[in-house]
Amino acid sequence: MKKYIKLLIFCVFIALFIYFGTLGKTSESRKKNSNNNSVDKYFGSAYVFEEINHSKLLSKLNSNDPTMIIYACFKDSDLCDSYAQLINEIARNYEIDEILYYDFKIDKKEKNATYQKILSKFSDYLMTDDFGNQDFYAPTLITIKDGFVYGFDDDLALKRGKDSHNRKLSQEELDLKREYLINTFEEFKSNE
Repeated sequence: MKKYIKLLIFCVFIALFIYFGTLGKTSESRKKNSNNNSVDKYFGSAYVFEEINHSKLLSKLNSNDPTMIIYACFKDSDLCDSYAQLINEIARNYEIDEILYYDFKIDKKEKNATYQKILSKFSDYLMTDDFGNQDFYAPTLITIKDGFVYGFDDDLALKRGKDSHNRKLSQEELDLKREYLINTFEEFKSNE
């Protein structure tokens, strides 16, 4: 009988250990989900963005006469976030169904081969530093129609510098970008 009581107490302790262990994981998972919701808020039926990784982007760029709009940005940047809101608004007005959302923060840090190939596709439009290196800056909006790059807009990133990601667009910048986006999306939709 003592063996059964000891076994029962042992089982209760294991059950409590498992129960309290999963409580911690559940709260961690809630934190992760709440963080992901803020990061992934631009993907769904109300938005024109389709998230894409470097491999799929390179594949699309290598297709015959690609036509696409690419928003290269960092998900955790307030600057990129405020520009994305404006892009989505104007794109929906022009019935643009898809803008490829490419978060290149990790790729930029790792400088993997696929990322380097993507950069080479846009070498004519990228700034070259004092060491001869080229790179994307966030945010960058690239418009390609029939294989021709006719819009490469990275001036927000270049004007603000690399430490500007925690700032939103000013009203003046919003107005200038609104005008740019209207012209760009009108051109993109013309002769479809």
